[in-house]
Amino acid sequence: MEVSFLKILILSLFFMVPSDTNLPAINKDEPPFKFKLSPPGTVWLRDSVFIDVAPVSNMDYREFQAFVQICYSKELRDSLKNLPLFGIDMNSFQSYMRLCGPDKLMAQKMKVPLDAPLSWNMTMNEYYNSPNYNKFPVVLLSYIQAAAYCDWRTDMTMLLFAGSSKDEKYRSKFYKKVKYRLPTIDEWSYAMEKFKANVFTNYWVYAGEKTATIEAFPQKKNLQFVYVPHNVAEMSIVEKTALGISWRDTDTTDNYAKTVSYSGPRDWLGFRCVCEILEY
Repeated sequence: MEVSFLKILILSLFFMVPSDTNLPAINKDEPPFKFKLSPPGTVWLRDSVFIDVAPVSNMDYREFQAFVQICYSKELRDSLKNLPLFGIDMNSFQSYMRLCGPDKLMAQKMKVPLDAPLSWNMTMNEYYNSPNYNKFPVVLLSYIQAAAYCDWRTDMTMLLFAGSSKDEKYRSKFYKKVKYRLPTIDEWSYAMEKFKANVFTNYWVYAGEKTATIEAFPQKKNLQFVYVPHNVAEMSIVEKTALGISWRDTDTTDNYAKTVSYSGPRDWLGFRCVCEILEY
Protein backbone atom coordinates (compact mmCIF):
# COMPACT_ATOMS: atom_id res chain seq x y z
CA MET A 1 0.00 0.00 0.00
CA GLU A 2 2.86 2.39 0.73
CA VAL A 3 4.22 2.15 -2.81
CA SER A 4 0.80 2.81 -4.28
CA PHE A 5 0.30 5.73 -1.90
CA LEU A 6 3.65 7.22 -2.84
CA LYS A 7 2.84 6.99 -6.53
CA ILE A 8 -0.44 8.83 -5.99
CA LEU A 9 1.24 11.34 -3.73
CA ILE A 10 3.96 12.18 -6.24
CA LEU A 11 1.66 12.58 -9.21
CA SER A 12 -1.56 13.94 -7.73
CA LEU A 13 -0.28 17.47 -7.24
CA PHE A 14 0.57 17.76 -10.90
CA PHE A 15 -2.37 16.08 -12.56
CA MET A 16 -5.17 17.70 -10.57
CA VAL A 17 -5.24 20.56 -13.07
CA PRO A 18 -3.79 20.46 -16.60
CA SER A 19 -1.08 22.94 -17.48
CA ASP A 20 -1.72 25.57 -20.11
CA THR A 21 0.72 25.49 -22.99
CA ASN A 22 -0.87 28.51 -24.66
CA LEU A 23 -0.13 32.12 -23.84
CA PRO A 24 -2.95 34.14 -22.25
CA ALA A 25 -4.61 36.46 -24.73
CA ILE A 26 -3.42 39.52 -22.82
CA ASN A 27 0.25 38.60 -23.32
CA LYS A 28 2.08 40.40 -26.15
CA ASP A 29 5.65 39.61 -25.13
CA GLU A 30 7.90 37.01 -26.65
CA PRO A 31 9.63 34.33 -24.57
CA PRO A 32 13.37 33.66 -25.02
CA PHE A 33 12.63 30.06 -26.08
CA LYS A 34 10.12 27.88 -27.88
CA PHE A 35 7.38 26.76 -25.52
CA LYS A 36 7.28 23.21 -24.20
CA LEU A 37 4.78 21.78 -21.70
CA SER A 38 4.33 24.33 -18.93
CA PRO A 39 5.66 23.48 -15.47
CA PRO A 40 2.68 22.05 -13.53
CA GLY A 41 0.24 24.58 -12.14
CA THR A 42 1.80 27.60 -13.86
CA VAL A 43 1.48 30.03 -16.75
CA TRP A 44 4.24 31.97 -18.42
CA LEU A 45 5.10 35.31 -16.81
CA ARG A 46 8.14 36.67 -18.65
CA ASP A 47 11.65 35.72 -19.73
CA SER A 48 12.30 32.20 -18.39
CA VAL A 49 9.83 32.50 -15.49
CA PHE A 50 6.40 30.90 -15.04
CA ILE A 51 4.09 31.69 -12.12
CA ASP A 52 1.45 29.74 -10.18
CA VAL A 53 -2.12 30.51 -11.10
CA ALA A 54 -3.16 30.61 -7.42
CA PRO A 55 -1.68 30.60 -3.93
CA VAL A 56 -0.55 27.25 -2.52
CA SER A 57 -3.57 25.61 -0.88
CA ASN A 58 -4.12 23.58 2.26
CA MET A 59 -4.33 20.43 0.15
CA ASP A 60 -1.08 21.26 -1.65
CA TYR A 61 0.83 21.70 1.58
CA ARG A 62 -0.71 18.58 3.13
CA GLU A 63 0.68 16.54 0.22
CA PHE A 64 4.12 17.99 0.85
CA GLN A 65 3.90 17.38 4.58
CA ALA A 66 2.77 13.78 4.07
CA PHE A 67 5.66 13.11 1.70
CA VAL A 68 8.18 14.60 4.13
CA GLN A 69 6.86 12.40 6.91
CA ILE A 70 7.31 9.26 4.79
CA CYS A 71 10.52 9.43 2.82
CA TYR A 72 12.08 12.85 2.15
CA SER A 73 15.47 12.09 3.73
CA LYS A 74 18.70 13.88 2.87
CA GLU A 75 19.76 10.80 0.90
CA LEU A 76 16.61 10.99 -1.19
CA ARG A 77 16.91 14.74 -1.66
CA ASP A 78 20.46 14.27 -2.95
CA SER A 79 19.34 11.45 -5.25
CA LEU A 80 16.51 13.53 -6.69
CA LYS A 81 18.97 16.25 -7.62
CA ASN A 82 21.01 13.76 -9.65
CA LEU A 83 18.28 11.95 -11.55
CA PRO A 84 18.76 10.79 -15.14
CA LEU A 85 16.63 12.84 -17.50
CA PHE A 86 14.57 9.87 -18.70
CA GLY A 87 14.10 6.12 -18.48
CA ILE A 88 13.47 5.80 -14.74
CA ASP A 89 11.78 2.63 -13.52
CA MET A 90 9.24 4.30 -11.25
CA ASN A 91 8.30 1.09 -9.41
CA SER A 92 11.92 0.54 -8.42
CA PHE A 93 12.41 4.20 -7.55
CA GLN A 94 9.33 4.25 -5.36
CA SER A 95 10.67 1.23 -3.48
CA TYR A 96 13.95 3.08 -3.03
CA MET A 97 12.15 6.15 -1.71
CA ARG A 98 10.28 4.04 0.82
CA LEU A 99 13.56 2.57 2.05
CA CYS A 100 15.09 6.03 2.44
CA GLY A 101 12.62 6.91 5.15
CA PRO A 102 11.99 10.41 6.50
CA ASP A 103 14.24 13.14 7.75
CA LYS A 104 12.66 13.31 11.21
CA LEU A 105 14.06 16.75 12.02
CA MET A 106 12.80 18.20 8.75
CA ALA A 107 9.42 16.52 9.20
CA GLN A 108 9.10 18.20 12.58
CA LYS A 109 10.05 21.61 11.18
CA MET A 110 7.51 21.35 8.35
CA LYS A 111 4.52 20.79 10.65
CA VAL A 112 1.79 23.40 10.84
CA PRO A 113 0.64 24.69 14.27
CA LEU A 114 -2.65 22.80 14.39
CA ASP A 115 -3.63 24.07 17.85
CA ALA A 116 -3.14 27.71 16.93
CA PRO A 117 -6.30 29.86 16.94
CA LEU A 118 -7.14 31.81 13.79
CA SER A 119 -8.64 35.26 13.61
CA TRP A 120 -11.99 33.94 12.39
CA ASN A 121 -13.11 31.75 15.30
CA MET A 122 -11.49 28.56 14.07
CA THR A 123 -8.36 26.61 14.93
CA MET A 124 -5.69 25.87 12.35
CA ASN A 125 -6.60 22.18 12.56
CA GLU A 126 -10.22 22.91 11.61
CA TYR A 127 -9.10 25.06 8.70
CA TYR A 128 -6.09 23.07 7.46
CA ASN A 129 -7.45 19.52 7.67
CA SER A 130 -11.09 20.01 6.73
CA PRO A 131 -11.98 18.98 3.15
CA ASN A 132 -14.24 22.04 3.09
CA TYR A 133 -11.12 24.19 2.88
CA ASN A 134 -8.93 22.07 0.62
CA LYS A 135 -8.53 24.80 -1.98
CA PHE A 136 -8.20 27.70 0.42
CA PRO A 137 -4.74 29.26 0.82
CA VAL A 138 -2.54 27.67 3.45
CA VAL A 139 -1.57 30.14 6.19
CA LEU A 140 0.48 30.23 9.40
CA LEU A 141 3.62 29.02 7.62
CA SER A 142 7.14 30.37 8.00
CA TYR A 143 9.39 31.60 5.22
CA ILE A 144 11.56 28.49 5.75
CA GLN A 145 8.55 26.20 5.28
CA ALA A 146 7.50 27.99 2.09
CA ALA A 147 11.03 27.78 0.68
CA ALA A 148 11.23 24.07 1.55
CA TYR A 149 7.92 23.48 -0.24
CA CYS A 150 9.39 25.15 -3.34
CA ASP A 151 12.45 22.87 -3.19
CA TRP A 152 10.27 19.77 -2.84
CA ARG A 153 8.08 20.85 -5.71
CA THR A 154 11.19 21.26 -7.86
CA ASP A 155 12.26 17.71 -6.98
CA MET A 156 8.80 16.27 -7.68
CA THR A 157 8.53 18.05 -11.02
CA MET A 158 11.93 16.84 -12.18
CA LEU A 159 10.96 13.32 -11.08
CA LEU A 160 7.65 13.64 -12.92
CA PHE A 161 9.45 14.69 -16.12
CA ALA A 162 11.99 11.87 -15.85
CA GLY A 163 9.46 9.22 -14.85
CA SER A 164 7.10 10.20 -17.67
CA SER A 165 9.81 10.00 -20.35
CA LYS A 166 10.80 6.61 -21.74
CA ASP A 167 13.45 8.07 -24.02
CA GLU A 168 15.25 11.27 -24.98
CA LYS A 169 12.73 12.16 -27.68
CA TYR A 170 9.82 12.09 -25.25
CA ARG A 171 11.84 13.93 -22.61
CA SER A 172 12.31 16.81 -25.07
CA LYS A 173 8.64 17.71 -24.54
CA PHE A 174 9.60 18.97 -21.07
CA TYR A 175 12.08 21.61 -19.97
CA LYS A 176 15.46 20.12 -19.10
CA LYS A 177 15.85 21.73 -15.70
CA VAL A 178 13.45 23.86 -13.64
CA LYS A 179 13.43 25.42 -10.20
CA TYR A 180 10.43 26.53 -8.14
CA ARG A 181 10.96 29.42 -5.73
CA LEU A 182 9.21 32.42 -4.23
CA PRO A 183 8.71 35.42 -6.55
CA THR A 184 10.81 38.55 -6.53
CA ILE A 185 9.13 41.89 -5.85
CA ASP A 186 9.72 42.92 -9.47
CA GLU A 187 8.18 39.70 -10.80
CA TRP A 188 5.08 40.29 -8.68
CA SER A 189 4.77 43.86 -9.91
CA TYR A 190 5.07 42.64 -13.47
CA ALA A 191 2.38 39.99 -12.88
CA MET A 192 -0.02 42.60 -11.49
CA GLU A 193 0.36 44.63 -14.66
CA LYS A 194 0.42 41.77 -17.16
CA PHE A 195 -2.57 39.93 -15.65
CA LYS A 196 -4.57 42.96 -14.51
CA ALA A 197 -7.60 41.61 -16.38
CA ASN A 198 -7.50 38.66 -13.97
CA VAL A 199 -7.50 40.70 -10.76
CA PHE A 200 -10.93 39.98 -9.27
CA THR A 201 -11.58 42.94 -7.00
CA ASN A 202 -15.09 41.85 -5.98
CA TYR A 203 -14.43 38.14 -5.46
CA TRP A 204 -13.48 38.64 -1.81
CA VAL A 205 -17.14 39.12 -0.87
CA TYR A 206 -17.54 35.34 -1.32
CA ALA A 207 -15.19 34.63 1.56
CA GLY A 208 -18.24 33.82 3.65
CA GLU A 209 -18.86 34.05 7.37
CA LYS A 210 -16.61 31.16 8.49
CA THR A 211 -13.24 32.24 7.10
CA ALA A 212 -11.48 35.45 6.17
CA THR A 213 -9.62 33.73 3.34
CA ILE A 214 -11.02 32.86 -0.08
CA GLU A 215 -11.19 29.61 -2.03
CA ALA A 216 -9.10 29.38 -5.20
CA PHE A 217 -10.85 30.81 -8.25
CA PRO A 218 -12.27 27.99 -10.42
CA GLN A 219 -9.99 27.17 -13.36
CA LYS A 220 -10.85 25.87 -16.80
CA LYS A 221 -8.71 23.62 -19.03
CA ASN A 222 -6.43 26.47 -20.00
CA LEU A 223 -5.05 27.84 -16.76
CA GLN A 224 -5.03 31.56 -16.00
CA PHE A 225 -3.19 33.54 -13.37
CA VAL A 226 -5.69 34.89 -10.86
CA TYR A 227 -5.22 37.39 -8.05
CA VAL A 228 -7.92 38.22 -5.50
CA PRO A 229 -7.25 41.29 -3.33
CA HIS A 230 -8.24 41.01 0.35
CA ASN A 231 -7.51 37.28 0.39
CA VAL A 232 -3.95 36.72 1.68
CA ALA A 233 -0.78 38.70 1.22
CA GLU A 234 1.87 36.51 -0.41
CA MET A 235 5.49 35.93 0.54
CA SER A 236 8.25 37.23 -1.70
CA ILE A 237 11.73 35.80 -2.04
CA VAL A 238 12.83 38.63 0.26
CA GLU A 239 12.38 37.29 3.77
CA LYS A 240 9.93 39.29 5.93
CA THR A 241 8.53 41.09 2.86
CA ALA A 242 5.09 40.14 1.56
CA LEU A 243 3.15 41.29 -1.49
CA GLY A 244 -0.39 42.41 -2.17
CA ILE A 245 -3.46 43.18 -0.09
CA SER A 246 -4.70 40.74 2.57
CA TRP A 247 -8.07 40.34 4.27
CA ARG A 248 -6.89 42.46 7.23
CA ASP A 249 -6.09 45.46 4.98
CA THR A 250 -8.29 48.51 4.93
CA ASP A 251 -6.49 49.76 1.82
CA THR A 252 -9.07 50.79 -0.77
CA THR A 253 -6.56 51.60 -3.52
CA ASP A 254 -5.63 49.33 -6.41
CA ASN A 255 -1.99 49.11 -5.36
CA TYR A 256 -1.88 45.33 -5.64
CA ALA A 257 1.91 45.36 -6.01
CA LYS A 258 2.35 46.93 -2.56
CA THR A 259 4.81 45.39 -0.13
CA VAL A 260 4.16 44.75 3.54
CA SER A 261 6.50 43.67 6.31
CA TYR A 262 5.82 40.60 8.41
CA SER A 263 7.57 38.68 11.16
CA GLY A 264 6.86 34.97 11.40
CA PRO A 265 3.76 32.98 10.39
CA ARG A 266 0.49 34.92 10.11
CA ASP A 267 -3.06 33.92 9.27
CA TRP A 268 -3.24 36.70 6.68
CA LEU A 269 -0.12 35.46 4.86
CA GLY A 270 0.24 32.76 2.22
CA PHE A 271 2.45 32.20 -0.82
CA ARG A 272 2.60 31.07 -4.41
CA CYS A 273 5.59 29.84 -6.39
CA VAL A 274 7.27 30.88 -9.58
CA CYS A 275 9.10 28.33 -11.70
CA GLU A 276 12.29 29.37 -13.42
CA ILE A 277 13.54 27.49 -16.47
CA LEU A 278 17.24 26.92 -15.80
CA GLU A 279 17.93 24.75 -18.83
CA TYR A 280 15.73 24.61 -21.90
